[in-house]
Parts: sequence; structure tokens; C-alpha cells
Amino acid sequence: MSVLRFLNTKLEEVFLVILMAAATILVFAQVFTRYVLKIPLPWSEEIARYMFLWLTWVGASFATKERKHVNIDVVYQLLPQAGKKVCTILSTFIWIVFVCIMAYLSLKLTLSVASGGQIAIGSGVPMWIPYASIPTGMTLMLFRLLQNCVHDFRAGTQANLEGGENP
Repeated sequence: MSVLRFLNTKLEEVFLVILMAAATILVFAQVFTRYVLKIPLPWSEEIARYMFLWLTWVGASFATKERKHVNIDVVYQLLPQAGKKVCTILSTFIWIVFVCIMAYLSLKLTLSVASGGQIAIGSGVPMWIPYASIPTGMTLMLFRLLQNCVHDFRAGTQANLEGGENP
């Protein structure tokens, strides 16, 4: 498997599994040192919180890739096939616009925090690192949304060429 194909298919999964394992170990270590050794780790809670931020935003990208975001489709199911297509195109367009705006604004915020040189008190981590989870997740989400659009377009074009219906 080529590197690009691996990144395309497994990027979020590998990142999320590694980060979740690290966060679990870190929280376990915090509990063990606090309650068994009676010597708490002052930085572990903060780092675990930042890991959770990264898990959330990269996880949103993974959910986008897998088309697993929560949606309410009561009205959608009542629409005819043409209405479903219009609804899908419109909602995807709105989602792409939202993700672009969020990526831009969160990148501005991250750069502002980075230029200020702010660091976390307990761990000494530069604060731009947890803030960077948002533009990273939004950019990955945008990439996955565009991939889904291309896939849907190709599938629809292929179905039309074969005389079938769009899925």
C-alpha cells in the first residue's frame, strides 16, 4: 500500500487510536499516582484535556469520511428522488461553507494565540497546540467532504451512464 493511499484510508483512524491509547495511559497514570502513590501529576489533567480536543476534532473528520454524522432525515425520507438529490446538494454546500468559515476563523485564532506566546500553566505546552486542533479538524473535514462529493458525483454519473438511478 502506498503512503498516500495509507494516509487517505487510515490517517484519522491511526491518529485516533494512538491518541486514545495515550490519553487512556495518561489518565490511568494520573489516577495511580494520585490515589496509590499520593503524588499527583500536575500536568496530566491538562494534557489529557488537550488530547480530548484533538480526539474530538479529528474524530469529526473521521465521522465525515465514514458518513456517520448524526442527521435527522424524517423529511428527507418523504421526498421524491429528485428532492433528495436537491436536499443532499444543498446540505452539503451549507456544510462546506460552514467548515470553510470555521477553518479560517479558527486558524486566525490559532495564529493569534501563537503570536502571543501563551503557554499552559500546568504543562508548559504552547497554547497554539490545543487551539490548532480546530483548524486541523476542519481542514480534514473539508477534505473528506470534498472527497465524498467527488465520490457521489462519479457514482451518480456512472449510474446515469448505465441507465440506473442515483443512489
